[in-house]
Amino acid sequence: MPADHQMSQANLDNPVEIIICRTFAAPRELVWMVWTDPNHVGRWWGPAGFTTTTHSMDFRPGGSWRYTMHGPDGRDYGNRVEYIEIDKPSRLIYTLGGEGSDESVSFRTEVVLECVGENGRGTKVTMRSIFPTAEARDFVINDHGAVEGGKQHLANLEDYLASMSAGDDHEPPFSISHVFNASREKVWEAWTEQEHLLQWFGPKGSTMLHATMDLRVGGMFHYCMSHPNGMEMWGRWVFRTINRPDKLDFISSFSNASGEITPAPFQGLDNFPPETWTTVTLVEHAGKSRGTLVTIEARPFNGTIVQRDFFTAFHNSMRQGWTGTMQQLSEFFGD
Repeated sequence: MPADHQMSQANLDNPVEIIICRTFAAPRELVWMVWTDPNHVGRWWGPAGFTTTTHSMDFRPGGSWRYTMHGPDGRDYGNRVEYIEIDKPSRLIYTLGGEGSDESVSFRTEVVLECVGENGRGTKVTMRSIFPTAEARDFVINDHGAVEGGKQHLANLEDYLASMSAGDDHEPPFSISHVFNASREKVWEAWTEQEHLLQWFGPKGSTMLHATMDLRVGGMFHYCMSHPNGMEMWGRWVFRTINRPDKLDFISSFSNASGEITPAPFQGLDNFPPETWTTVTLVEHAGKSRGTLVTIEARPFNGTIVQRDFFTAFHNSMRQGWTGTMQQLSEFFGD
């Protein structure tokens, strides 16, 4: 399917509407199922970094879906969907309103699913949200980041459909997210400029002693870090993808002063993979606090089965280290 068909588009020509569409390389029946089945919809619903807790779901005209969306900045958003029309598998109309502190948000949404592509194997989804007034529409755009959030919403659906196609037998990557009170450009600079990385990179209590940066595909970030116990550790990133200010891909490894790959220097990490594929994505946070949502994902690169299993079991320890690192980056931005 052509790449441009995969892009989200938002139509703001009508002052009381938001229209967002995206085309998926998946059959319409599958897209309908993951949009309407309570076993699936809560696993992808919402903008980037959000998770969803379903309280009740009665999928029928006149029924409702009550759920809470948990933002990556720690905010919770209560929501209630009231189903109006259901025409399987092509059309769905519902109203969406906030609950509790978010009762000011209320609008009507029509979701249309069209078969497209060769033999109709793809699906174009058009989401048309209609607000009672232009002021109400502008409120959700300005206060909740609704346009960007809608694009991320459909991007999450695409990722979920892709994961279903890949099967459920692959190991989940390590993943952690954090919202920073800074623009994507500022956060990008913090991740890619040597003088900035020296000020914040590493777990809480660590200190960067040395760093060199060659920011190009195939280039390397090579650094030395002092841990709170006094141990010095070398590491390196070899860049695979550099898309400013959206995404960094790199292969990370423990290293020596010459930049060569070495085993993990800590006791008990004999089975840690020698290389991990790390992806850092930066998106606008579609929530009240705004800012930039950074998500870090890592998985073993060409590791053995034993190394992959060890890496999966080590996720909690990695989370502790990355949480401290994210705290240092927050302090770097003055949060």
